[in-house]
Amino acid sequence: MKNSAKKLAFAAVFVALIVVGAFITIPVAPVPFTLQTLFVLMAGACLGGVWGLICVAVYIAMGLIGLPVFAGGGSGFSYVLKPSFGFTIGFAVAAFLVGAIVKKDPKIKNTKLLFALGSGTLVIYVFGILYYIIIQRVYFGNGVDFWHVLLYFWIIFIPSDIVKCAIAFFSLKKVLPVIYK
Repeated sequence: MKNSAKKLAFAAVFVALIVVGAFITIPVAPVPFTLQTLFVLMAGACLGGVWGLICVAVYIAMGLIGLPVFAGGGSGFSYVLKPSFGFTIGFAVAAFLVGAIVKKDPKIKNTKLLFALGSGTLVIYVFGILYYIIIQRVYFGNGVDFWHVLLYFWIIFIPSDIVKCAIAFFSLKKVLPVIYK
């Protein structure tokens, strides 16, 4: 993908897919299941690290300025205090990381692609969990039960994230050769 117009078009499509993914939710407290992770990982792999990061940064900026694009239609700067906002920050880092690992390789080995998708998912968890702990302790002054956090912010999401990684993997094996030929 050498053409800038083509990159912008693909980035716009992925921003739209991330927004749509935010509205496909299964409400679970404190963070809902969404399809955003699937599209974030695919954006990084398809666009590359920098463009994947830009794509997610545009999505985040849209939500912070008031467009209802976050999970459940959330928006505004106050969204930074939501327990799920750390995952949103992790999306940007994950898109960059996946893109950096994939390196626009149309013939990427299965193990490398799985490593990229798994690493991206792990980054999202790390940012989400750390952000939640920091917000709870520093801003709200609440104590945090670490095992409770692991259960509700990580363990319950493992099955759905394995499915999303599998969907991304099989989709990318078909899409990457077409995009980067």
